[in-house]
Amino acid sequence: MSLGKSELLNRIEKFFFRDIHEKIFIGTASDRYAGWLGQIYTPELYAGKITRRTKRIGKEQLVEEILPVESVREYFEHFRILEIDFTFYSLLLDERGNPTRIFRTLVEYARYFNNKGFVILKVPQVIFARKLYRDGNFVDNNEYLDVETFVRRFYDPALKILGESLKGFIFEQG
Repeated sequence: MSLGKSELLNRIEKFFFRDIHEKIFIGTASDRYAGWLGQIYTPELYAGKITRRTKRIGKEQLVEEILPVESVREYFEHFRILEIDFTFYSLLLDERGNPTRIFRTLVEYARYFNNKGFVILKVPQVIFARKLYRDGNFVDNNEYLDVETFVRRFYDPALKILGESLKGFIFEQG
């Protein structure tokens, strides 16, 4: 789809990045940001559904407002791709092959994609970090670059949950 300059500017001004170029995928690394109410998200749809959590950064406490997972439907009206970063913190299956909280959250997300969007997942740090921060110390990671762990406990379940919506993985080294 080729847009004229006027239509292109009109879409961008209204935060509709989804179809401005057929070969460019514009998205974000977060999708439930309540600060986008009125631009990306319709405030009336989420009245009474916004949750709040407090984060401590240094000596300050910040209150973060988060939209419900269902808001991803509206997100994909504006963007073609979403990088999901909560998968960085845990594998999708535990040692016994049981679904983790992260697995269940990803399943909930997938319910709202409606084949409209694509997803890139952040690979759990347990896969690629040489050392992990545990109980105030950095300790050796026994699952560092373990192919079996990656495939069985992350890749295969992610593919099963997301199917064609899954378009890639990000390995973030912090």
